[in-house]
Amino acid sequence: MKYIFLLLFTPFVLFGQNTAKAKKAYAKSIEFFQESNDGKATEFALSALKQDPNFLPPYLLLGQIKEEAGKTEEAIEHYLKGLSDNSPENAWGYWKVGALHMSVANYSEAKRAFTHFLGFKNQNSKKVNSAKHHLKNCEFALEAINNPVDFDFKNMGEGINSEWEEYLPSISADGQLFVITRRGPHQNNVVSEDFYQSTFKDGKWALAKNMGTVNTFGNEGAQCLAPNGKVLFFTACDREDGMGRCDIYLSFKRDGVWSEARNIGPSINSKHWDSQPTISPDGRELYFVSNRPGGYGNMDIWKSVLTQKGTFSKPVNLGAAINTEFDEMSPFIHTDNQTLYFASNGHPGMGDFDLFMSRRNYPAANWQRPINLGYPINTHGVENSLIVASDGKTAYFASDKSGYGQEDIFWFQLSEDFQAQQVAYVKAKVYDAKSETPLKANIEIVDLATGEVMISSFTYTKTGELFTCLPANTNYAVNVSRDDYLFHSENFELNDQSALQAFRLDIPLQRLDRGNAVVLKNIFFDTDAYSLKEESEVELNTLLEFMQNNIDLNIEIEGHTDNVGSQEHNLTLSENRAKEVYSFLVDKGIAANRMTYKGFGDSKPIASNDSETGRAENRRTAFRIK
Repeated sequence: MKYIFLLLFTPFVLFGQNTAKAKKAYAKSIEFFQESNDGKATEFALSALKQDPNFLPPYLLLGQIKEEAGKTEEAIEHYLKGLSDNSPENAWGYWKVGALHMSVANYSEAKRAFTHFLGFKNQNSKKVNSAKHHLKNCEFALEAINNPVDFDFKNMGEGINSEWEEYLPSISADGQLFVITRRGPHQNNVVSEDFYQSTFKDGKWALAKNMGTVNTFGNEGAQCLAPNGKVLFFTACDREDGMGRCDIYLSFKRDGVWSEARNIGPSINSKHWDSQPTISPDGRELYFVSNRPGGYGNMDIWKSVLTQKGTFSKPVNLGAAINTEFDEMSPFIHTDNQTLYFASNGHPGMGDFDLFMSRRNYPAANWQRPINLGYPINTHGVENSLIVASDGKTAYFASDKSGYGQEDIFWFQLSEDFQAQQVAYVKAKVYDAKSETPLKANIEIVDLATGEVMISSFTYTKTGELFTCLPANTNYAVNVSRDDYLFHSENFELNDQSALQAFRLDIPLQRLDRGNAVVLKNIFFDTDAYSLKEESEVELNTLLEFMQNNIDLNIEIEGHTDNVGSQEHNLTLSENRAKEVYSFLVDKGIAANRMTYKGFGDSKPIASNDSETGRAENRRTAFRIK
């Protein structure tokens, strides 16, 4: 039986001159409507109005019939004829008219209708809240349309798109691998969702190919690539190993072949709906969408952190800055680890799901107020599943706009206000200095200019590797540590060139054996001076923690210079620099009898002094186990 919007409960006596014939015809129209005979229902509704034009219920029925037929303008016209300000119980009709105007982007009239509805007292609280929410959308939309953003989108071409539906794109950090979900006839000509991949060759995307084993006879979708292009997180529903309606799975790429997928496990998946994963550039934070209890609305964005044991922690809600009492979906954490793109119908927008961006200062937990990406990127329809390449400005999305098939993947350049930071990707490998055995170790990468910790992670046990992304055109300090080993100090600069090719860090760790030494590459002094610069604080605190954790260890702090200047001057300068580090540690509580300091001047170069690069390497502070 079809549902009727309160029509049967509206007292006929409220609608003017109600003749018996009009009532009889209206009752007949209701019968036909409930039998899904809209033609006859319309015929008798019009007959009732002919008998008595002041009898309003037939107008409301005609409005519902036209609405269900997708004839929005005619539906609005009929609804308005069936409403009367003298009948507060029918005020819901103005809410309905406002919603219909919203559905066709008629924001001015929608605003008028919702405002009128809110003028009635004692209305349904859900509709009152809905009207207030829609009014905010109307005000935003009217302003956005008057101030459009740049949006020049282009089809990605036949390498990616086909005659079938393509959507939910993913891209690797180096921009060489592109993964899509394609819905079409696949195995045994059964229509299903499968993953396809394309590589960038000779300036264009190669023909996308089925990804093989990871695909099944069922549906796979809502995927994301790890930045290294070797791990795929995705969503699958109603599988035998599932823990709820939909779960998150992962597949690994080994020797160019994707493995069979496995359920990511109960630390993430629940008996509820868990979907749409996106992984941070260091592989430690997994964001996803869930309707599990404890959120702010129906669908919220949650986050889980990878632990040292290699398992994900209990998920936490991303908070009220991101999630609303409505729905948030399609999160995408950019490789800068500071910019989140997502879809929402709860934040002020154009009326349905819009695309938003929020930033954070990593690793702070508080996300800033989301910003709507604006019109015409967002419209009164549904927009979601936006991703952004490592350059921070090239965005990809799916749309049914003109293309090769039913739905295609397009790209465009984000305006500056919505761009993420351009990133470079870094591949670090940690191993034992003598045996060259890969090591699991802690890695901390710090922005030298701000002192902000950008990455706090660890390498994988089997490979000793960490793949991550960092904002380009920045200087960084890196400290690597592991129990029973000396920590390793390094600094490096990422630039535009390293954004195109992985920047590699080769890190040998030395055991805590007598005579082994560490060069403190992030201890800085002004030229020809020995006062510690502020940028040295991160390294000094690392050394302090190392001494606190190894209370039986004694060290000698060494100062070294290049060969510019007299030997006597260099010897004094180097000793004063070593003493500054010694004094810092003593002031912080390290026993003085555990340490000595000595200056060597230019007597122990580790590089040629014939170039500035070599001289820079020779100007160093180090410590050696005694």
